[in-house]
Amino acid sequence: MEIIPAIDLINGKVVRLHKGKYEDKTIFSNDPLEIAYNWENSGAKKLHIVDLDGALSGNVENLKVIKEIKKNTNLSIQVGGGIRDLNSANHLLVDIGIERIIFGTTAVENPDEIEKSIERFGDQKIIVSLDSKGDFISIKGWTEDYKVTIKDFIESMENIGVKNFIFTDITKDGTLEHPNYNKINIMKKLIPNGLTIAGGISDIQDIIQLAKLEIEKVIVGKAIYTNNIDLKKAISMFEN
Repeated sequence: MEIIPAIDLINGKVVRLHKGKYEDKTIFSNDPLEIAYNWENSGAKKLHIVDLDGALSGNVENLKVIKEIKKNTNLSIQVGGGIRDLNSANHLLVDIGIERIIFGTTAVENPDEIEKSIERFGDQKIIVSLDSKGDFISIKGWTEDYKVTIKDFIESMENIGVKNFIFTDITKDGTLEHPNYNKINIMKKLIPNGLTIAGGISDIQDIIQLAKLEIEKVIVGKAIYTNNIDLKKAISMFEN
């Protein structure tokens, strides 16, 4: 199992939201690069960056920070938030050298851009986020629900060549209330390979339970900022 630390950005600061609510945020650092160094020094090989400003605006807003982290670390980076078309995908993947990009809103509103991106960059460079408050997908920084079931949405994405998904249970995100294992079991059946889980991971026992469910990758956020999870210890347990 891979354990991937998260850095969520608002106005160049490292934050965590509670259940995806922008008005309910905690600022953990004014120095994202220092946080990236911390996670790299803890043994992380990958980093999950979310541009929360970009998720709302539809443009990548924290580009300067993303470039700085890419330039100054050896982390393999995946970025989401504000990536809406082939041009922004190209800028991140080719110009900056980001390893993977995450589409959310665009996958719902303009799936042709996903298909074009897969044709241009290959299916291992493209991830689609499945952000959910219930049975439906949430988009535009989790501010709107898209009335299609997760199952149907996954099928439509697989039909255009998507191989990798991140599932986030928004009701659990930033809560430290443990994942919804029943829902994750369903997701694992829908996506046997290429599934990453995020949201509600609160302690090492959660990671152990997810490993038992044969989840390939997990994204850890708030729990590593509050020291509920020692990232170095977790990585040494599960990645060695």
